[in-house]
Amino acid sequence: MTSGMWINIIACAGQLALAGLALARIGRSPLALPLSLLSIALSTWNFTGFGLERSGEPGWRQVGFAAALMTVPCTLHFALAFVGRRRRSAWAMFGTYAVFGALAMAMLAALGAPTLAARLLTLRFGIFVTVLVAPPLGAAFALLALHLRDARHPDERARAGLIVLGLTLLVALLLTELAVELGLRQVPRLGTLGTLLGLPVMATASLRFGLFGRDLGEGAPRMALHAATLAGVGVLAYLTVFRLFAAQVGALVVFTTAITFALLAATRRGVTAYVTRSERMERLATLGRFSAQMAHDLKNPIAALKGAAQYLKEEHTRGQSSATHGEFLDLMLEQVERLGRVVDTYQRLARVEPLPRPVDLGRLVEGVLSLQSFASPGQVSIVRALEADLPPCSGDADLLANAVENLVRNGVEAMPGGGTLTVRTLRDGLAVAVEVEDTGEGMDARTRERAFDDFFTTKAAGSGLGLAFVRRVVEAHGGTVSLTSREGHGTVVRLSLPMDVRRVGSGSEGEAA
Repeated sequence: MTSGMWINIIACAGQLALAGLALARIGRSPLALPLSLLSIALSTWNFTGFGLERSGEPGWRQVGFAAALMTVPCTLHFALAFVGRRRRSAWAMFGTYAVFGALAMAMLAALGAPTLAARLLTLRFGIFVTVLVAPPLGAAFALLALHLRDARHPDERARAGLIVLGLTLLVALLLTELAVELGLRQVPRLGTLGTLLGLPVMATASLRFGLFGRDLGEGAPRMALHAATLAGVGVLAYLTVFRLFAAQVGALVVFTTAITFALLAATRRGVTAYVTRSERMERLATLGRFSAQMAHDLKNPIAALKGAAQYLKEEHTRGQSSATHGEFLDLMLEQVERLGRVVDTYQRLARVEPLPRPVDLGRLVEGVLSLQSFASPGQVSIVRALEADLPPCSGDADLLANAVENLVRNGVEAMPGGGTLTVRTLRDGLAVAVEVEDTGEGMDARTRERAFDDFFTTKAAGSGLGLAFVRRVVEAHGGTVSLTSREGHGTVVRLSLPMDVRRVGSGSEGEAA
């Protein structure tokens, strides 16, 4: 085999290994899906180069062209996910997938239609593709460049720099292949080299800098070794298949496809097993913390009930009449009612079913902050900026207090070395609002986009339920929640709740009278 064929097959197996690592994180990291799709497209392109040189079958060229087309929407998808604009720019992302997916399908359909192939593999079609490629790739690199310029945290700058470098190598050197297809024969073919150089850069960004999250980052050496071993097995399997079925195109397609899927499945299974074990431990820890909180809430009324019951039992043993101990019976009934309220509160927390009543937001915030002052003495300075005479809102005081308490706790935990937590109440048009601002490190773009998702957390001991619960509570009250954050500049979360129109209206009428 020539050196070019070896480079193609090694790059193919390496890209499949990276795809396997990414596939294990789908659903847990927004970067996993685009990176796995990009890696699969690049591995397919490398394999078609190997197949074309090994067998001379011209159909490999069309398959390679189709795979190269799909790298464009995958690159845009990855860039949008990295800078935290995947949801806001979903229309552009899906539109690009639709356009280039249609072109790729047309190229694959040409495998059985020589006339269509002759029309597609022309200079005019190449120029048309070049015009289509420019906007999505230009937008992707512009977003990454702006993100790199604005990044303040050293790790985020390193991640962004590696991503820009890796994608530049991939795209720039792949474009030399398109130039040759357009008839520029003097341009060297460097696409395979680009995929081979871009691979370690993307792998470094993924593993060394925790691009897929904390749990995969901690097991990076083990996962990388697992993926590299499978990549080596893949290389041997591909070479064996081509040696046995060099003249049988159908058998080559079937067996190489089977090997590819087997490699992806084996890599994903190995990584998933490790990650699942870590996540199971985290969820058990979360359940333990939730149980501890419930036990704390139930302990005091149960202790009061036990004490009263023991006292009455002793009095009964002495032959004393219970008629003189009515206050203990009242205490027991009071504690039973208290237990019922605790259970009701936890049920409402689970279902987020508000019981609306007029709520004085300023008084509610004061109550939350008075308790927080004891929870973090001397570490965080709490500043109150509460607007006087704020109209009441209609809501469930217990649920709203829990939501504000979550925000305050998050803000305090974002400043482990100390800082200032500012809590404001203010009018927000026809609503009243609470703002909680901290002076912590802030969030990167990807964290901002997923901050309110269920079970998403960046804390080692976090449950990922805090901000998700806040969002559900506010939306259940007909309000809105927004988050503003920037690395190095802290975070501001605002809850806006509709005013109690009946109270505001009656107040206005009373003043007029």
